[in-house]
Amino acid sequence: MSQVINRNNYSSQRSSYLRFISTALEQYDNKKTTIEEKRDITVFILLTLLEIQKSIQKTIQPWEKRGYWVKADQFRAEWQWVDLVCNGLQKKIRRQEWSTLNSELNVLRKACLDFPPYQRLQVKDPWKGSWQKWQKIQKEAG
Repeated sequence: MSQVINRNNYSSQRSSYLRFISTALEQYDNKKTTIEEKRDITVFILLTLLEIQKSIQKTIQPWEKRGYWVKADQFRAEWQWVDLVCNGLQKKIRRQEWSTLNSELNVLRKACLDFPPYQRLQVKDPWKGSWQKWQKIQKEAG
């Protein structure tokens, strides 16, 4: 039997997520972007970062199962910035402190330097409705 190759690995998912964040940041910085759109974009970035966190955990699990603790710790340290930005964004979104997001967004801009924004997306403005989705998630969580 031949080997099955999964081309949709966690590394390529993270790269795709970072390109989405890069695209969202480009729109966020656009002078024509309204406050409501910036709110949607910020929540979209947070939800995307949460997906990156999940992929990091899924990448580390097999290594820890095999006892590759050093490799897992190095990888965790390399992606530690995601946790810091997520925590900062979550606090500021819950408090609706939209004007204080600069430090988190600057970290993201540096992290996304190697990930060019998408030029064409199948869904125009994929962040639309993210604020409502976030509010629904918060209500369900209690």
